[in-house]
Amino acid sequence: MSVVDESPVESGLSKGSTEDGDNISVSSMVPVISGDEGLDGNGTATGEMDITSTNKGSQNSEVVEEVGLNSVVSEQEDPILLRYRAACQSGDLATVKDLIENELVDINNDYDSNENVTGLHWASVNNKLAIAEYLISKGADVNKKAGTLNATPLHWAASYGYVYIVDVLLKNGADPTITDDQGFNLLHLSINSSNIMLILYVLYFVVDKGIIDVNCTDPNGRTPLLWAAYQGDSLSVNSLLKFNASTKLTDSSGFTPLHWGVVKGQPHVLKYLIADGADFFQKTNDGKDCFTIAQEMNTVYSLKEALNHCGFNDQGFPIKRYIKKSLHAKLVTFFTPWIALGFVFAFFAYVNPLIAILVTALMSLAIAKALRVFALPYYTIKGAQANTLLKSPLLAGIFAASVFWLSINWLFTVMPYTIAKHSFGNFVMLSIIISLSYLFVNLVRSDPGTKPAEFNHDSIRETITNLMLIGKFDTNNFCIESSVRKPLRSRYSYLNSAIVTRFDHFCPWIYNDIGLKNHKLFVLFIILMVIGIWEYTYLAMEYFDELEDLYKDASCFLLGDDELCAGLTYGTFTFFIMIWSLFQSIWVSILIFVQTFQMFKGVTSYEFSKIVKGSRVRNPKPSRVNDTFNTTPDGYTSGNDAENSATDAAASTLQPESRTGTLETITPSVKKSRTFCALCSAVLGFDQWIIIMKESLGISSGGGDWNRSSFFIPTNYGWKTNLTDFWLTSDTTAPIWQRVLYPPCSSKALLNNIEVDYNNLYRLPDTFNTESPDSMV
Repeated sequence: MSVVDESPVESGLSKGSTEDGDNISVSSMVPVISGDEGLDGNGTATGEMDITSTNKGSQNSEVVEEVGLNSVVSEQEDPILLRYRAACQSGDLATVKDLIENELVDINNDYDSNENVTGLHWASVNNKLAIAEYLISKGADVNKKAGTLNATPLHWAASYGYVYIVDVLLKNGADPTITDDQGFNLLHLSINSSNIMLILYVLYFVVDKGIIDVNCTDPNGRTPLLWAAYQGDSLSVNSLLKFNASTKLTDSSGFTPLHWGVVKGQPHVLKYLIADGADFFQKTNDGKDCFTIAQEMNTVYSLKEALNHCGFNDQGFPIKRYIKKSLHAKLVTFFTPWIALGFVFAFFAYVNPLIAILVTALMSLAIAKALRVFALPYYTIKGAQANTLLKSPLLAGIFAASVFWLSINWLFTVMPYTIAKHSFGNFVMLSIIISLSYLFVNLVRSDPGTKPAEFNHDSIRETITNLMLIGKFDTNNFCIESSVRKPLRSRYSYLNSAIVTRFDHFCPWIYNDIGLKNHKLFVLFIILMVIGIWEYTYLAMEYFDELEDLYKDASCFLLGDDELCAGLTYGTFTFFIMIWSLFQSIWVSILIFVQTFQMFKGVTSYEFSKIVKGSRVRNPKPSRVNDTFNTTPDGYTSGNDAENSATDAAASTLQPESRTGTLETITPSVKKSRTFCALCSAVLGFDQWIIIMKESLGISSGGGDWNRSSFFIPTNYGWKTNLTDFWLTSDTTAPIWQRVLYPPCSSKALLNNIEVDYNNLYRLPDTFNTESPDSMV
C-alpha cells in the first residue's frame, strides 16, 4: 500500500483531451496537477489558477496519509493513536473496534494535537466505508475540521471522488455547505475530483434540492462550472450545464468559464460552453477576449474547431446558412450520389477508362469537400460529437443510387431483351427490387431498439440509489448521457440519442444503428441484396448473349468473343453496372458470413470484437486510469445482497478473461487513429471477417498462438438455441411464420429460449431466480 503525503483536499486541475466517440476527456479519468497553463492577475499567460490544491486520483486500495504541507510528525506521538490511524487507513475494522470499545481511544478525541485529523478523516480519504460507518455509529463528529486547510471528512472524501463515503456522511448529518480554508464546499471539491459519478450524485441529491447553488462561488468568485472548464473536464461541464450553470458569471479577474476553457483548450468543453450561449467576445478585466487568450495559450485550433462546430466562423460570426434545416442538408447529402453515380457509369461507358478513373477521383474529392462545406455544418448538433461524412447519409445514398441505376438499367435496357425468354426471372427481379427498396426505407426509419432517456429527477435519483445499494454506481451500469441504468448488451448511440439494446453495429449504408428491433430485418435485407445482384447478373449475361447474336464481329483482347466481350463493346453502361454490383456482392457476402457466424455463436458484432480484444490481453498491467469511475469500497456488501451477488455474477460472466470491465463497455484507454485501409475495412465489414478468420485459424495479431481457453462468449447457449433466440419473436401465440419474419415489436425477446426484457436485462437468464425474475417478463 502506498502512502501519499500531499493534502487530499487539494483540488485538482487536470489536463484533458477528448477520445472521439466516447466523449470522455482524459482529464476526467486521470486528474493530475496542472502547472503550465493559465493567466496571472495581469492577464499574462502563466499556466495556473491561484489555488494550492490538486486531486490525486487514488485507487481504492491506496492508503492516503496527509500530514500537511509544513507539518512534521512528532517522534513522541501516541503509539496507540498511530495504531488507530493505521487501522483506519487500511480498513482494519477489528483493530478499530478493539481500540474504541476497550476505551483505549476516545471517539471524541481520536486525533493528534497538531492538525486534529480524526479517524473518520483517515477512513474517508482511504474509502474505508465500514470504518466510517462504525465511527459514525459511535458518535464521531462528521463535521470536524482538520488538516492545514481545516477540511471536514466530507471534503476529504469528495476530493478523491469517493461517492459512497460522501453518501454515508451526508446521510449522517454532514453539512455540504461548509467550506474549507480555500472557500471550497462539497460541489467545488467534487468538480475538482473529476469523478463524474460523484458530480452527478451531488447535483441530483444536493444541488437539485436547493442545498447548494449550482453557481456557488469560492473567494475568487469562481463557480464550479468555471473550475470544470479550466480542468478541461467535458463530462463535468456538460452535467453542470444541464443543471443551468451560468456561462455568463465572471470571477474576480473578469474570466468566464469560456475564458478558462480556452486556457485549457479542451475542444469538447468549448463546444458545450459555446452551444450554451457563452460569449466569446466578452473581455476580462484586462481587456482580453477568448481570441486573444487562445493566441497566448496556443489553443487557437481548439477554439476555431469549437466555433465551427457551433455554427460560427473563425472570427466568431455566424456562418452563412445555405441550407436552413438539418433535414434538408441530410437530403442533399443523400441524393448527391444519385447524380454522381450516374455520371461515373457514363464516364466509364463512353470515355477512356484511365480518364474516367481520374475524373471520378477528382469528382469524389470535390463532392466530399462540397458536402463538408455546404451540408455537414447544417446538421443538428448533438452534444460535442463532430459530424463526419461516414456518419452522414452519404453511404446510404450511394447504396440507394446503386439500386436506382441498376433498376433503371434493368427496366429500360435488360428487360426488353430478356422478357420473352426469361419472364419469370424478370418477375423475380421486379419483386426483389420492390422488396429491397421497402426494407431499405424501413431500416433507415426503424427504431433499432432504443431505451428512452430519463428526465424525471426523482426517477433518476431512485436509479442512482438502487445502483449504490448494490455497489454498481459507475459508467458500466449508469448511462451518464441518458440517465438510465444500462442493460447488458447495450450501447449508447449518439445518432439516436439513446441506449440501443442488443447493439450490433452502426451501419453507414442504412444510416442507422443495428440493434434488437431491426437486426433481423437487416439480415434479410443483405441476403436479399446478394440474391438480387446475382439475379441481375444472370439477366445481364442473357442480355449480353442477345448482343453477341446481333453483333458477330465483337472481339476483345482479354474477354475473347463471348457474351462479356459483347457486353463491354455494345452494352458498356450495363456492363459497368454489373461489375459495380458484383463488387458490392463481395463485401455483402462476407457480411452475411460474419452475421451467420455470430448468429450461431449468439453474439453481436460489437460484443465479439470486444471479446476477441479482451482474450488477447495477457497479464495486463494495472492502470491508474479508472475509466468506469468506480469507487465502490472494497468488500462492499450493503443493500440488497441477493441482487448484488446476482449482478456480480452476471458482470463476471460477461467479462472476457484477463480483462476488466463488463463486456459491453470494454474500451481501450487510448484510441489509435485508423489508417485508410483500416477505415475502408471497417466500412465494408472486412474487419469482422478478418477477426473471425484469424481466431478460427488461431492467428493472433501479434503472431503466434493465442490461448483458446480464454475465448469465452457468455451468451452462447448452443447453436440451436442461439438461432431460435435470433429468428423467433417471444410471442408464442403468433403463427410461426410471423415469429420468423416479423421483428420484435417491443423490448421483449428470447435469450436462452426465455423471454427477457432487454430494456431491463441486468442478469443473464441462467442466473435468474425463477421465483422473482425482476429482469424477466
